Amino acid sequence: MNIPMNELFRTFQPTLTKPGLAEFGLSLEYSAPCRSLKGVVHSYLQIRAEKPTPYPVIPDGTQSIFISPRGSIIGGAQIQTRDIQILEAGEYFGIRFYAGALRQFFNLDLSEITDQFVGSEYFPCQKFSALYQLIYKESNYRKRVSICENWLLQSYNPQLKSRFDQALYLIYQSSGNIRVNELANNVAWSSRHLNRLFQLNTGLNTKTFTKIIRLQQACKHLYMTPHKSLNSNFELGFFDQSHLIKDFRKHLLSKPTDFSNRFMSDFYNQ
Repeated sequence: MNIPMNELFRTFQPTLTKPGLAEFGLSLEYSAPCRSLKGVVHSYLQIRAEKPTPYPVIPDGTQSIFISPRGSIIGGAQIQTRDIQILEAGEYFGIRFYAGALRQFFNLDLSEITDQFVGSEYFPCQKFSALYQLIYKESNYRKRVSICENWLLQSYNPQLKSRFDQALYLIYQSSGNIRVNELANNVAWSSRHLNRLFQLNTGLNTKTFTKIIRLQQACKHLYMTPHKSLNSNFELGFFDQSHLIKDFRKHLLSKPTDFSNRFMSDFYNQ
């Protein structure tokens, strides 16, 4: 595994693209973590909403923390697209983690929060419940990042690379186009044990995780090459167009064309 995980696979959230931000009336500040948390924390971000709006989140196999002036919520790995409702104008802060990384801070079974948003009481950390208050005492984005980073570093328990990391690497390398039994054979685990580790560390079973990574690649492809996206089913790992549409409807709750129209209408009109 010579290529860092964060270089091999980059999660895609269409709301955070330039056309996505424009579509929902949002602006974005974004920064990478410090060297110690590189490859564990994906990023810190802050969005500014000018008015109430939905904030759609599509499945990407990861967990995030969403912080508002009223409190914090933890988003488990999503199986379907979900709209977080921003109820008033203002600034909203977030921490995004890489898949499997949250357990390097807290010893949790992430299958407990799959497809859910839960409150601050979920983390076994007394300081977390007051984190939003510390953040919103500061008006400067960089100072808010520093507060979050210091909090994370206090709980950080770095783990040695494992066969689970190797399995993640193989899924990303194949863009989600690898069978569970092949994956299990490559890391010398049974499919059952591999599945248990994926549910514990990502909140998703192995098959669902690989499918979501494949969908992530399809969404990126739609964004980068919108006019020829449906002509590359085999390249993206789908048997045919109906297979692609079925998975879009199941996990993204729309057909590919509707997905593009919702998030990328400004892109099409350029």
